[in-house]
Amino acid sequence: MKKLALLFVLITASAFAQTNHYVSFASTTVFTLQLPATGIVPTVAFPEGGRYGASVSCAAAQTATVSWNGTAATTTAATTLPLPPTVTASAAKAYSASNSTGGSVGPAISVAAGVTQGIDLGWMKMGPSGTGNNITITTTGTCIIAFFWSEQQ
Repeated sequence: MKKLALLFVLITASAFAQTNHYVSFASTTVFTLQLPATGIVPTVAFPEGGRYGASVSCAAAQTATVSWNGTAATTTAATTLPLPPTVTASAAKAYSASNSTGGSVGPAISVAAGVTQGIDLGWMKMGPSGTGNNITITTTGTCIIAFFWSEQQ
């Protein structure tokens, strides 16, 4: 009976878990999304199934490079916007003109002039390991870089 009651509590709790969705974007050459150093940190996930977790749009042809788990970004905080019906602030923080360096360097993506290039980040999730848990997109020139993500509360 105790096992059945515990199972009911777990199922009920998961039914009430809320997933919130966010976007952040800036005109910059380096943009980072990272988790806070402390506090309650949800898992950050990016869209899957052909939907993009980031995009880059440039006036002139550029190259965008994705890297992750670099040094903690400390400059310059960017706005994160909740997407309806989300009403809570994002735990993840975005940094335009980011000073995050190092980490694992991933793909370099060609971005044609005047085109919005989607970047699939469905392979990436960020868990509660602090500010070193981040993802950065760097471009060879100024572009509008955006991240789209969800947080399980």
